[in-house]
Amino acid sequence: MNLMKSNIVICLLICLVSFDAFSQTLYVESAFSSAFFKDYTSDSSSSLENSYSKPVEPGLGLGVLFEASKNGRLKLDLGINYNKYKIHTSARNGNTLTPSHYNLSYVSMRLGPYYSILNRQKIKIQIHSHGSFDYLVFGSNQYEDVFVDLTDQTAFNSLVINYHFGAAIEFLIKDGNYLYLSYDSKQSLKNTTEDGESYSISVNSVMIGFRFNLNKT
Repeated sequence: MNLMKSNIVICLLICLVSFDAFSQTLYVESAFSSAFFKDYTSDSSSSLENSYSKPVEPGLGLGVLFEASKNGRLKLDLGINYNKYKIHTSARNGNTLTPSHYNLSYVSMRLGPYYSILNRQKIKIQIHSHGSFDYLVFGSNQYEDVFVDLTDQTAFNSLVINYHFGAAIEFLIKDGNYLYLSYDSKQSLKNTTEDGESYSISVNSVMIGFRFNLNKT
C-alpha cells in the first residue's frame, strides 16, 4: 500500500514537471479548508449529524497555467494539492447518538479552466471550474474508545472524484508576477461502501498564492 501511494505521488510530479515545459505560469499556494459529509444514506436506520463545528485545516498546492486563448482571458490549470480535513459528526441510531471524528489527508490532481471576466494588466477577476481525483494517503475515524485506520480497510473509499467551482482575484506585483486570492467549492461524487452506506464529501477552501511568469516560448 505504501509503495502504491509513493508511485501515485511520483507520477503526479512527473506529469506536472513534463507539462511545465510548455506552460506560461507557475503557481504555489496555501489553502485553508473545511469539510463535511453530505447526502449520507444507509441501509440501516442510522444517520449522520452535521451540526458540529467545521475545523479549518491547512493545505498546499503547486501547479501550472497554460494560455488557452489569444487574448489571455482563458487559461488551463493543471495542479497537484495536499489537503488535510477534520470532520466532526455523530452517528444516530434510534435515540442513541455516538460522536465520530475523522482525520483525512489527500493528495489530489486537478484540471480545469480559468476565465478572466476582468482582464486588466494590474488586476484580474476570474471564475474557474475543475475536476479532480483525490487519493487518501492517511485517514482515521475515532468513536468512543475505538480507533479505525481508514487506509487499512475497504469500508472507506480511498479514491474520490470531485468537481469544483469558484472565483479568484489576481493582483500584479512586478514583471508579470501576481498575488492571488481564490475561493473554491468542491463536491465529491457519491461514494458507496461495502456496508451499504453512501455519502459525498463537500469542501470549502480559501487559497492564497503567487503566480510566476515563466516566459516560455
